[in-house]
Amino acid sequence: MKLSSKQQRLVREFATIARFGIVGVSAAVVHASVAVGLLELAHVPPMLSNIGGFLVAFIVSFTGHHVWSFRSADDVQTGQRMRRFFVLAAAGFVLNNGALAALLKFTQLPGAVGIIIAIFVVPPLTFLGARLWAFAEPSNPASR
Repeated sequence: MKLSSKQQRLVREFATIARFGIVGVSAAVVHASVAVGLLELAHVPPMLSNIGGFLVAFIVSFTGHHVWSFRSADDVQTGQRMRRFFVLAAAGFVLNNGALAALLKFTQLPGAVGIIIAIFVVPPLTFLGARLWAFAEPSNPASR
C-alpha cells in the first residue's frame, strides 16, 4: 500500500519526534548525571550543580539534534542553528531552574530528586521551538 504525501509527511514527523526524544533523553541523562554528581560528590549547591549539568548536556543535545534529529546537512547554517538552539535551551533552562527552585522551596524533596523532576518539565516546548525555529530550513518562513 502506497502512502499519500500527507501520510509520508506524518511518518517523517513522527520519526523526527522519536529521534528528538532519544537525543533528549540522552541529554537529560547526561544533565542529571553531571548535576547529581556535582551535588553529591563535589558538594556543589543544587542550583550550581544544575547549571553544570545543563552546560554539558547542551553539547550532547545540540550535536545530536543537529546531526540526527533534524539532519542538518547545511554547514553554513550551523552557527546560526547553534545560537538559536542555545537561546531556546537557555530559555528552557530558566524554566527548568524555576521549577527546581519551586520544588526546593515548597516541597521536602531531596535536591537530587528535584533536579531530576525539573529536567523533564521543558522538553515538549523545546521540541516545538527547535523544529519550528532553531533547526528550521531557511526556506521555512518561520525560521526567519
